[in-house]
Amino acid sequence: MAVLYSLRHRALATLRRYRARGTPFEALYDAPPPPLRAAFDDLRFVVLDAEMSGLNPTRHSLLSLGWVVIERGRIVGDSGRHFLIHADTRVGESTKIHGLRDSAIAGAASVARVLALLAAQAQGAVLVFHHAALDIAFIQRAAVQTVRCPLLAVYLDTMEIEKRRLRRQGKSASLRLKLCRDRYGLPATAQHNALSDAYATAELFLAQVAYLGDRGRLRLRDLYPVGVS
Repeated sequence: MAVLYSLRHRALATLRRYRARGTPFEALYDAPPPPLRAAFDDLRFVVLDAEMSGLNPTRHSLLSLGWVVIERGRIVGDSGRHFLIHADTRVGESTKIHGLRDSAIAGAASVARVLALLAAQAQGAVLVFHHAALDIAFIQRAAVQTVRCPLLAVYLDTMEIEKRRLRRQGKSASLRLKLCRDRYGLPATAQHNALSDAYATAELFLAQVAYLGDRGRLRLRDLYPVGVS
């Protein structure tokens, strides 16, 4: 695992580094990845959630991005950030899910600015998502369209962590964020807002970490699978 992790990070960095020069992502490509042997309490996690106009990254757009930071096993109280993102496409039927309307999106921040802020947060950190594949697909497509270079990031997926836990118990169950939280006795939250979902994912992540045992002995490699994008 450690060899594949290092090789993938090095390969992506080498392949894309020339495209990252002069962009807000340059520092991400020059920095080494967090080591898999790093202690959990020594790591910085940026827990993210995105809202989109649909589920197809080739036809739909990012509408908002929210994140919150975990340091030393705790959510940093003033770290929450929520950005509406300007989109050329209409919100359409997706407004029923996230409540965002065309009028709000029209005057929002540019996706390039929000991604630059995300890149600054991501440096030296591990990103955490619930259903990482979907959010990362939208973020990377937006990055290529605006900055001409994807982010380089190490990430964890609370959905995959939960799937692995259930598989070890010989169980199969829904992996929706709300139902994953229910299994750990976490309280109901107002969801389908990028920032509130980021907080909900952060709480789930900390509950999953607590389930794994002594946090003082936990290493990044224990939170398998660790992804590189």
